[in-house]
Amino acid sequence: MKEEMKTSIKTRLNLFPNIKAIVGKLDENILDSFIDDALNQAEDDGFTERNIVMGATYLTAHFCYVASNENSNIQEQTAAVLTVKYFDRGGSDDYLTEYLRLKRALKTNTSSIRFL
Repeated sequence: MKEEMKTSIKTRLNLFPNIKAIVGKLDENILDSFIDDALNQAEDDGFTERNIVMGATYLTAHFCYVASNENSNIQEQTAAVLTVKYFDRGGSDDYLTEYLRLKRALKTNTSSIRFL
């Protein structure tokens, strides 16, 4: 069953245009580790067999973004002799934001979670 979930997560990751190129650059073992970590975290956070793939996909995408160092929320400021890069939203990205939204939805509506 876990292998089916991992395959489903990989398929879904390749549907995200912004993450597909990043996933393609990662070693397969690293990607598998990220997926395992995401599945374990999602299960610990209360996702069930019915919705764990959805949550773990977003969390895996977040892990891939962090590992690739290509986060879309990096802001850059340039002065005459200095450039400063920093994370907007405290290092979060849209994938982590969506995972956290889904996690909150689990607590408010235990029968299902929905996309907005």
